[in-house]
Amino acid sequence: MSPFNGKQIFNNARSKFKQSHRLKSLMKKLSIRRLKNQSISEGDSSYVVDNDDQSSIFIDNPAGHADHGALITSNSSDSNASHVSHVSHASHDSGADPEDFITPSLGDQSEQKTSRLLLLPQEVFDHITSYLGHANIAVLALVNKELMSRFMTSCIRLQILQPYEPVSYRVLNAFVKRADSSKTKIRGTLLSLLDYDMLDVVYCYKCKKLHDPFVSFKDRVYAPHKATRCSDWSMDHHMPSRATRKMLRTITKHRIHGADYRQLMQQVNNTQTTYQKGMMVQVSLRMRYRDDDLLLRRQQVVSSIDKSALALWLFGEMLSPAPAIGMNFLSLPKTYLMCNHLSWGQVYSALIQHLVDPHCCSNHHPDARHTPGCFSRDALDVSQQDGHMIYERLKWTASNEKRTAMNIPTLLGDVLGCTKCTTDFSIDVVRLPEPFGWGFVLTTWLDLGRLDFCTKWDSHRDARPCREIKRQHAHGDICMRFEDLESRLDHRPKISALDRERMGNYGWAARAMQGRDRYVNWSSGHSCNPATGWIEDPDPLEDADI
Repeated sequence: MSPFNGKQIFNNARSKFKQSHRLKSLMKKLSIRRLKNQSISEGDSSYVVDNDDQSSIFIDNPAGHADHGALITSNSSDSNASHVSHVSHASHDSGADPEDFITPSLGDQSEQKTSRLLLLPQEVFDHITSYLGHANIAVLALVNKELMSRFMTSCIRLQILQPYEPVSYRVLNAFVKRADSSKTKIRGTLLSLLDYDMLDVVYCYKCKKLHDPFVSFKDRVYAPHKATRCSDWSMDHHMPSRATRKMLRTITKHRIHGADYRQLMQQVNNTQTTYQKGMMVQVSLRMRYRDDDLLLRRQQVVSSIDKSALALWLFGEMLSPAPAIGMNFLSLPKTYLMCNHLSWGQVYSALIQHLVDPHCCSNHHPDARHTPGCFSRDALDVSQQDGHMIYERLKWTASNEKRTAMNIPTLLGDVLGCTKCTTDFSIDVVRLPEPFGWGFVLTTWLDLGRLDFCTKWDSHRDARPCREIKRQHAHGDICMRFEDLESRLDHRPKISALDRERMGNYGWAARAMQGRDRYVNWSSGHSCNPATGWIEDPDPLEDADI
């Protein structure tokens, strides 16, 4: 009696199983039927997409069904199966034992190095891959040659491409075009999945291409093929122009992969100071990570060189979304909204009225809109009036008290939040260097989440009902995380020494205090290299930024 040989018995059983043409035909029909049953409609909201018209998803946790879910689930090893089938016919014609023709398979030779996914029974593997979306199937096919071989064979079987088209990248291109023909737009999702491991390039959902994240900041002379639609935000959008999706995504990818991202953070942090018509607006941006969430703080300092009732009214007009008739000619420096859903003038209308209305000199109806003629240009510094809300607030911010017990409107200095997006905001006052003395501070804190494809990020894109989030207890939690505070009531606005120096415009402040060049318009900001788009004089990072 010959000794027991388990491997030989297994090879014999596998050979007979693969010789069954009837069983192979049945499995093929079942795969095609599952393919037809899993086709999704064009408007299915559960499908994974990445375009500017619909909300995004977590890039590292995609989910969804696909009509080509069974595409990569062909025979476990098509090349080996073809070889076995050929050998079996030869053995039948010659009358020889099939064992003599069967050679050990690749899986038997390197079983220890083979992924357990490839060792799964074909039925289990088919069931798993049937739940993958189009983009995930393409990514799975790019893992190794074995999976790419299955993918290519399945494409030929389902007539997605012709048998004489063996090049793998052409197979993927044909598959993507076939899927996109039903308006599923998987190309963006696929490129987003691929760029997750590519640190130096990023997928732009505006131009539908992979490119340098700094291309938006390059001069067109050095980037002639730069698309106009690559700009993420419009001029009136609440998101900072330097904090583009491509920049923030690149920084987060570096951080997740353990690469150095501090110099990229410096390319987002910036300060722009503008002085026009006697009004100064300084806009500064800082970004920080708290846990895995990316947080932004935009701080807008607004101050007038002339302290008067008219200056208070002009401040209110700068916050109003609809300026008074005839006010456009003033060309005051621009202030930015706190988010897509609210405006400063809308939220703080009661505060503005409390500041402005007592100084109106006209006898018009209380509901009538104020005009410049309603207010005097005479000197009026409310920060010097004992008992005034601004005087009391400045006094408290200069103290070391932890909580404010002042009897003033809670709107001044309190931190509020939007219930439709992850935004906190506040209006406060702060002491400034001369010739400004003091000014208002409009602060916005944004929580953008772990990466750009999440519900937090979507809430800051162009406002649509499907992108809103239901935020409960929106009362300063983002501010507390960014500033490392125990309570929002402890928040005191702070301006860095570097930004205070920029308000003087390198010698202008001294001349203005002497009465010279008080109304000369000027602007200062960072120097950006036109060829690379990088800021050449970035601000140093603070200890709290890391």
